[in-house]
Amino acid sequence: MTPNALLALDQAHDPARVGGKAAALARLIHHDLPVPEGLVVPVGTPESAVPILVERILAWAEQRAPYGLIVRSSAVAEDGAAASFAGMYTSRFTPTRSGPLRAAIAEVRSSAVQPTAQAYARAHKITTAPGMAVAIQPALRPAAAGVLAAEVLAGRCVRWRIEAVRGLAEPLVSGMQTGEVHSGLRHTMHPVQPAEQRIILMPGTPDELRLLPGEWTALTGVTQDETLAKIKTSQKGVLQLYTPASWASVPVLSEEHRQALLDNAVAAAVALNIERIDVEWALTADGTLHLVQARPLTRPLHESHATRRHCKDGWTGIPAVAGTGAGPAVRIGDSTALAGTVLICGALGPEAAGALLEQPAAVVSTTGGPLSHTAIIARELGIPCVTNVKAATEIPSGRLIEVNGTEGTVRPVTGIPEQRTDRASLDGAAVVVQRLPATAVRDGRAATLLLHSSPAGHRPVLPAPTASGEHGTVGVLIVDEDIVTPELQGFQVVRLKSLGRLLWPVGGGDVPETIVAVDPSGQILHHRGLHD
Repeated sequence: MTPNALLALDQAHDPARVGGKAAALARLIHHDLPVPEGLVVPVGTPESAVPILVERILAWAEQRAPYGLIVRSSAVAEDGAAASFAGMYTSRFTPTRSGPLRAAIAEVRSSAVQPTAQAYARAHKITTAPGMAVAIQPALRPAAAGVLAAEVLAGRCVRWRIEAVRGLAEPLVSGMQTGEVHSGLRHTMHPVQPAEQRIILMPGTPDELRLLPGEWTALTGVTQDETLAKIKTSQKGVLQLYTPASWASVPVLSEEHRQALLDNAVAAAVALNIERIDVEWALTADGTLHLVQARPLTRPLHESHATRRHCKDGWTGIPAVAGTGAGPAVRIGDSTALAGTVLICGALGPEAAGALLEQPAAVVSTTGGPLSHTAIIARELGIPCVTNVKAATEIPSGRLIEVNGTEGTVRPVTGIPEQRTDRASLDGAAVVVQRLPATAVRDGRAATLLLHSSPAGHRPVLPAPTASGEHGTVGVLIVDEDIVTPELQGFQVVRLKSLGRLLWPVGGGDVPETIVAVDPSGQILHHRGLHD
């Protein structure tokens, strides 16, 4: 590799050289998906070469970046199938000037070795060297932006959630704000939940960045008219604007754009050869949709209630990670070991996300939603989590509380139920899996259910004999009504209320009463009655 190497984003195919984020975007470009153009500073580029590269980047950006540049991390292990590194590394907006751009590149590159990211890698048994490439793109000035998480089967999103805000998505993914929520399950669309957004973040022009707090600026490029917004402050190339009052009752995302997002999510999942996808997107004023990041959704979304469940004897928030945990309430800085406690926090940045690696029993966030970085990392670690519990600031440190991440509730308790803090028993339950393990699992389960999501004509791969043996009783769970039930000798079809069909061995005995999903450590992430 030559010292002055600089790759076009559409040529960034090798993850070992350009990192996971850039390589994924290059694949999307190859499949004609709407990804903004960009450049990549590869892994291992010597520091001495950076000044030359900066001048080349600025020349490239001269006619492309009226609102500056976004300088983003693209680490080798980032955006992986099991570990996202969500929020662990640095991204920076910068004006198109040499000094700020060099500083932004240096900050992104140095985040590869920050302690929290290294601890997170160890927790996921990732041993690859922490190589860091840098992806650089023109900063978009979006009318709306956000995150989409979806499970994709048979060419459509069967379980999905979109969170949208005006302006940049940064306050949404960081957990500082809660966006407008669109969600659905198979053919059912849940009611839209409006955004709670007082502040809009937007890249600024050089002239706008020189304006003082309290002054007004036209949202040029964001709306078709000259809507004015008052400046709260500005820093590092980004304006913080008070949301115009005229926008308060206007939806962030239209039905047309929502459908375009879902269609693009399906196409991106096909391009990346994955069935669960996490997409960051932006929508400019001319109606153009841009995909700015796409990665595997490391843990499936659990189906939460469309509206918040009222908790009369405690506090209510947004369910983010299924499961229940209890312990004394603690906050970062309490000088208390976090294992076995309930961590109450705001938005967790890279410097504080390490608290989750200490394995608290549960997490209660005062802001954000299920697609914020805090919730993503908690979900990967199997820690029950409720977000957007604004009243959590009232909970005193040391108070015993129980967190239900499935229902979105937080309650005071007089003691810690042992059955809620230990690994739950799987006796009598059927465990649903995407694929059968290579060797038998001895955890007391009554059966294993293989989730079948292949198109018609494809048969699930089962062990032999099917009814019993090394893996015990094995059935096949089919939740998508569009999939034709495959004919398997020795199996009967059992209809399940609100859950699809079950192919159950004729000699397999009674069908279990409970179905569960577990994480790699054996913690139950979700459970329900099989016949509910």
